Amino acid sequence: MSEVTADGRPVGLYAVLPDGGEPAFVHTKVPPGAAILDLSHAGGRFANGLTGLGHEVVVVDDSPGMLAQVRDARTVQANLGGLDLGERFPVVLAATTRVNAADVTLRDELLAACRRHVTPDGLVVLRWLPPSWFDTAVRFTGRLGPLEVTFEIESFDGTVLDGHNTYRRGGTTWELRNSLRRLSNADMRAALLATGLRFDRHLRGGRQFFSAVPVLSAVPVSGPPGA
Repeated sequence: MSEVTADGRPVGLYAVLPDGGEPAFVHTKVPPGAAILDLSHAGGRFANGLTGLGHEVVVVDDSPGMLAQVRDARTVQANLGGLDLGERFPVVLAATTRVNAADVTLRDELLAACRRHVTPDGLVVLRWLPPSWFDTAVRFTGRLGPLEVTFEIESFDGTVLDGHNTYRRGGTTWELRNSLRRLSNADMRAALLATGLRFDRHLRGGRQFFSAVPVLSAVPVSGPPGA
């Protein structure tokens, strides 16, 4: 049986999962050569491409198997809860559906780690599944590079969607299960504000990517704008 991380990621899958163009996309949205803290829990899927584009990257993951896939970046084996590296970065990347985790503790840990590690004038680049994704989610089968991918919904009560992806390559199959929470735009902005971040902008052409920046004012923000 192939190695699976504590949170259910098949390590072998991430070794062959193509990056989908995300490193090149992120590179165009951040300052040239900016140091990046990668909290995406994606092994080297994004970090390897970003280092090749001239960025110094630090990758944090609690799985040695996932970190072993990282090539020219510094790696730190650690959980995100309470993570404090004692340094800050001009860019923090969280290209992960953990923002939509059904367990809101996981989301809040991720956002808090982003806030602790971004410089005061820095940028947090996040990926999420917007409400429209949940409203139109259906079973599908397609291809991602060399992989055949099938997504199936097990249950959806209007708020939490349980489903799984099946990836096949030759005679090898991997399963990746997800329990995802539908967040409105206002929900997302409120979660950011609760951890000292504020929504900055949608990143055009980025398939569910947006940026956030630190809240620098000591005066509490009254609340997020509406959806």
